[in-house]
Amino acid sequence: MKWIQFVGLLFLSTLFFSCTQEKVEKGVSYEQAQLRKESIKDIQYSLHFDIPENQNENIPGKNTINFLYKRNVSKNLYLDFNVSADHLKSVKVNQKKAEVVIENEHIAIPDNLLITGKNEIEIEFIAGDLSLNRNDEYLYTLFVPDRASTCFPGFDQPDLKASFTLSLSVPKTWEAVSNQQAEISSSENRKNYQFLPTKPISTYLFAFAAGKFEKATDAVSGMTMYYRETDSAKVAANLKEIFELHTQSLNWLKNYTTISYPFSKFDFALIPTFQYGGMEHPGSIFYRESSIILEPSASVNQKMNRASLIAHETAHMWFGDLVTMKWFEDVWLKEVFANFMAAKIVNPQFPEINHDLRFLMAHYPSAYDIDRSSGSHPIQQKLDNLKNAGTLYGAIIYQKAPIMMRNLETMMGEDNFKNGLRDYLSLYSYGNATWDDLINSLKKFTNKDLTLWNKAWIKSKGMPDIGYLSSDQLTIKVTNDSAGIVWPQTFAYALIGDTKEIKEIVIDGPEGYTTPISQADIKIIPNYKGRGYGYFSADKANRNYMLTTVTSVEDPEARTGIWLNIWEYVLRGELDSKQTLETILSGISTEKNPLVLEYITNRMSDIYWQFTTNEDRQLISANMDDTLFELMALEKDNSLKRILFNCYRHTVNSKEGINNLKKFLRDEMTLGLELSEQDHIDLAYEIAVRGDKESDEILKTQLANTKNPDRKQAMEFIMPALSNEVSQRDAFFESLKNPQNRTHEPWVLQALGFLHHPLRAQQSVKYIKPSLDMLKEIQLTGDIFFPKGWVDQTVSSYQSKEAADIVRQFLNDNPHLSQNLKNKLLQSADPLFRAEKILSAKQVQPM
Repeated sequence: MKWIQFVGLLFLSTLFFSCTQEKVEKGVSYEQAQLRKESIKDIQYSLHFDIPENQNENIPGKNTINFLYKRNVSKNLYLDFNVSADHLKSVKVNQKKAEVVIENEHIAIPDNLLITGKNEIEIEFIAGDLSLNRNDEYLYTLFVPDRASTCFPGFDQPDLKASFTLSLSVPKTWEAVSNQQAEISSSENRKNYQFLPTKPISTYLFAFAAGKFEKATDAVSGMTMYYRETDSAKVAANLKEIFELHTQSLNWLKNYTTISYPFSKFDFALIPTFQYGGMEHPGSIFYRESSIILEPSASVNQKMNRASLIAHETAHMWFGDLVTMKWFEDVWLKEVFANFMAAKIVNPQFPEINHDLRFLMAHYPSAYDIDRSSGSHPIQQKLDNLKNAGTLYGAIIYQKAPIMMRNLETMMGEDNFKNGLRDYLSLYSYGNATWDDLINSLKKFTNKDLTLWNKAWIKSKGMPDIGYLSSDQLTIKVTNDSAGIVWPQTFAYALIGDTKEIKEIVIDGPEGYTTPISQADIKIIPNYKGRGYGYFSADKANRNYMLTTVTSVEDPEARTGIWLNIWEYVLRGELDSKQTLETILSGISTEKNPLVLEYITNRMSDIYWQFTTNEDRQLISANMDDTLFELMALEKDNSLKRILFNCYRHTVNSKEGINNLKKFLRDEMTLGLELSEQDHIDLAYEIAVRGDKESDEILKTQLANTKNPDRKQAMEFIMPALSNEVSQRDAFFESLKNPQNRTHEPWVLQALGFLHHPLRAQQSVKYIKPSLDMLKEIQLTGDIFFPKGWVDQTVSSYQSKEAADIVRQFLNDNPHLSQNLKNKLLQSADPLFRAEKILSAKQVQPM
C-alpha cells in the first residue's frame, strides 16, 4: 500500500510540475508574438559591442533593456537569443542577479522578477557571429527578417518597435556607421563611438558596420558614403551621381507623401560582399558596392538599375521603416511600395527612356517565371513562425506585386490612390500596420469594390490563362477560372487585317468580353503592348505570325509584348525553340532599344544553353559567335555594345570565339569597350569554364593582376569551382557543406553557377541530390535570398531527364518539406522540367 501511495504521489508531482512549466518553440511563433505585444511597450535598448581587429576573437556585448510591462497568463517573459548557451554571461532583472538559461533560442525571465510598469533587464553576452558578416578588415550586420537575436538578446519581432542607443569600441584605424549620428573619442589603440538614440524602429532595421572604410561626404546634402573600392578614379566618376540620385529620391518622396524625411540622418555604406542589392536601415542603408559604383562602360540598363535600387531603398524610409508591417506575412507590403515608388521616381531621372517599357521589362518576366511554375504562391502568404519569414521573399512580392499595385492605381485614379497612401502613412507613422489597414485607408478615397480584385491578385496564386474565339466577333475570357476567380484587369488585343485595329479589353466578370470584328482574314496579337498579366494563348497561325513579324514591329512596347508572348509559347512547346533562336539572332541586328535588346539576348542565351542539345550547339555556335562579334564590332552605341559583349561572353562556344575572349582578356582587342578589372576577372572565368588548356595559367595570371583586395579574395574562393580537375571541383563542393564556407553568399552562388555550368552538366549532375539534402540547413543559416539562389544555381540550368528525375525523387522522398521551400525548388526546377519535356518531344518526332 505504501508503494502504491509513493507511485501515486510521484505521478501527481510530475503532473503538477509539467503543468507549471511552459514550452516555448524555436523562433518566434505568431502566438508568442501576440502575447508579448500585449505585455510590453516603450522598449529602449542600450547596446554596447567591443569589436576586436581579429575576426576570430569573440565580441563581448552588453544590452540594457528598459520597458513597460503588464502581466498576462504567461509564467515567463521570453527574450530571443539564438546562440549557444555559453554566450550568455550574466542577467540582472531590476538590479537583481537572475539565474536563467537559454532554451530553444530564448531566455526565460520569470514573471515573479518583473513588476507592473517600468522594468530593466541587463544582460552581458558574447555576440553571435551568424549575422555579423565578419571579414578580415570589416564587419556588418544584417538582421532581416529575424536575425537580430542571432547577435544579441532582445524582442525580435517587427511590431515591438524600440529606440536603440548603441556604443561601439573598434580598432583605432576603423570607421563605424549606424542608424544615428555619433560622438567619437579615441584612446591609445581604440576608437569609441557613442550613437544617439534612434526613433522607434523594428529590430530587423537596427544596423551597424565597422572596418577599414573610406568615406565621402556630400557638401550639399550632408549625407556620407562609406566604401571600400580602391580605384579612386572610378569612385570619383560615380560620386556626384550617387549623391544626386539619393537627393532626388528623397525630394520626390517628400513631395509625394507630404511627409519630410522621417529620420535624423541619411548615410549609406557600400559593402563588396553584401548578400543582395541593398537593405533599408534608416540612416544607414547598406548596398552591394558593385551595384552602386559602376564601371565606365556601364550600359543605360545598368545605370537605371542603380537608380532604381537607390530609389527602392530610399522609398523604404517611408514604406517599411516609418510604417512597418505588424507581422512578416505582410512583408510584401513594404516591398511592393518600394518597387512601385522606385519606378515613379526613376522616370524623370531618365527622360530619354520609355518608362512604360521599363516597367514592363523590370517586372513582368521575373513574375511570370514564378507564376508559370508549380511553385507559384499568392502575394500575401501565411506565416506561423518568424524563423520561416525568409522563405516569403521572392519575385512575387518584388515584381508581381508592383504590377498589381499599378493595376489598383489605375482602378482608383492616381490622385485618389495617392491620398489613400498619405492617409495610411499619417495614421501609422512610427508604428505598424497590415494590408487590411491600407485597404481601409484606400477605401476612404474610392467607391470601387476592391473585394474581387483583392481575392484574385493578392489572395490567390498563379495567373489567368486567357484565350479567345473569333468569327464575326472576338470573345475573350479566362479559361482556368474553375476556382471562380475573375482576375479583373484591362489590356488590349491587336487585330491586323487591311488596317490595324486595337481593341481595349476589360475583364471584370466570368462572362469575359465580346467585341465585333469588322474585317475578314485578320491576324490576332493577344495582350498588345504586354500590359495585361497572364498567359495569352493563340492558335498556331497567329503564333507563327508573331514570330515572323516581331522584328519589324516599330513600337518598342508592342514589340516587347510580342516577345513576351513568344517566350511563353516556346516554354510550352508551342513554338519551335530553334526557329525562335534564329529569329532572335536576325533581330538583334536591327534592335536599337537597350531594354529590348537585353531581354532578347538573354532569351537567346537561355535557348542556346537549355533548349538546344549539345550536338546542335556545336552546329550553330560558330555562326552565333560570328554574328554577335560582327554586330559588337560595328555597334557605335556603347550601351548596346556592352549588352552584345555580355551576351557574347556568356554564349561563345567556338574555338575562334574562345580565342577572342583571350584577346579581350589580354587587352589585345577592345572593340571600343572600356574593360574594367571585374571584366577581366569575368573573362578569365568564362575561358576557364570552357575547359581551355590554358585555364589554370589564365586564372593564376588574372589573380596576380587583380589589385582590389576584395575582388582578389573572391577569385581565390571561386577558382576551385572552375578547375579542369573533377577532383578539385568535388573537393570544393564538399567544402560547401560547412556553413563557415558559405559565409560570402554572392561568391558561393557565382561558384555554384560555374560548378553546374551546362558544359559540365554530365560531371556535375551528381551534386544535385546532396545540394538539395542541404536545403533545410541552407534556409536556417543563410540570408533571405540564399535558399532560392542555392536551388537556382543547382538545378535551373540543366536539361536532362536524369537531372529532372533527381529533383522529382527528392520531392517524393521529402513529403514534409515546408511548402515555401518546396515552392522555391519547383520554381527553380521549372526551366529544367520544361527543357526535358521539349527536348524529349523533339527526339520522338518522326523523321
